[in-house]
Amino acid sequence: MILEPGLRRRLERLALVTRHRVRGRWWGGHRSQRMGDSLDFADYREYVEGDDLRRVDYNLLARLGVLLIRLFEAEDESPIRVVVDRSASMAMGAKWPAALQVAGVISFLGLASGDRVQPYVTPGDGARPFEAGPPLRHVASWPRLEAWLEHHQPGGATVLPTVTGAVAAGAPGPVVLISDLMDTAWEAAVDRLSLGRGGLLLHVLDPIELRPDLAGDLDLVDVESGMSIAVSLDRDAIAAYDARMAAFLDAAERRVRRRGLEYVLAPATPDLAERLVEVLARRQLVR
Repeated sequence: MILEPGLRRRLERLALVTRHRVRGRWWGGHRSQRMGDSLDFADYREYVEGDDLRRVDYNLLARLGVLLIRLFEAEDESPIRVVVDRSASMAMGAKWPAALQVAGVISFLGLASGDRVQPYVTPGDGARPFEAGPPLRHVASWPRLEAWLEHHQPGGATVLPTVTGAVAAGAPGPVVLISDLMDTAWEAAVDRLSLGRGGLLLHVLDPIELRPDLAGDLDLVDVESGMSIAVSLDRDAIAAYDARMAAFLDAAERRVRRRGLEYVLAPATPDLAERLVEVLARRQLVR
C-alpha cells in the first residue's frame, strides 16, 4: 500500500493549484484560457450580432449607451503527467518507496481535484524510453493507479532528457518529475521538462546521500554503469562531499526555477508524505 487510508482521507480535502491558465479538453476546476459559464466575471467585449442577449450588461447600456457583453471564467481540467524515475540508482536506501509515496501523493491530489492523471515510469520496457500507465480521473480510480505503480521496481539506466521532452511535449498540462537526478544529462532533462504548461521536480534522495555515515577505505560502485572508484573517507573527504552535494542541490533548484517550474527536495524519511503536503501548502500549490 502506497498511501495509508488516513492520509488519503486528508488528501481528499485538498486540491492542486495551477499557476497558469489551462486549456483542457474536459470541464474541471482550474481557470481556463477560454471564457465560459462560471459565476466569476472576467471581462467585457463589444456586442456582435448573434451574441446571447442575456449576457448584455444593461446597466452599462443605460448609463453609457454602449452595448457590451459580459464574459465569465471557464474552468477546465488540468491533465497531470507524473513521471517516476525507476533507474537502478533509485534502489539505493529508501528512495524507491519514497518515490512511490511521492507519486502517490501527487496523483491522489490530482484525482481528488477532478483532474486527469497519467503515470509514467522510466526506463521503459526496452523498446521505449518510458512506459505509460492508464490515464485516470476521480479518486475511485486510485486502486488501479496504485496497483500500476506498485507493479514496477527500479532497474536499468535511463536518459531523462528523452523522457521529459517526449512527455512534456505530448499534451498541455503540468508534468511532475520524481527523480534523484543521478543522470549526467539532468540539466537537459529539466530544460525539456519546461516544455509543458508548468511543472514540478520532486528531488528524492536518501539521507545517506545527503549526509554519508561511511568512513575508511572503500570501493564505491555505480549501480548503473558498474564503474568503481576507490576512496578514503576521512573528515576532509566528507566535508568535500558535503560541499559538492550542497552545490548540486543549489544548481538543481536554480535551474528548475529559471525554467518557471517548482522544485521540492524530498528526503526519503518516514514522515515524507506529511512533510511534502506541508511544503506544497506553504508554496500555495495545494489548498
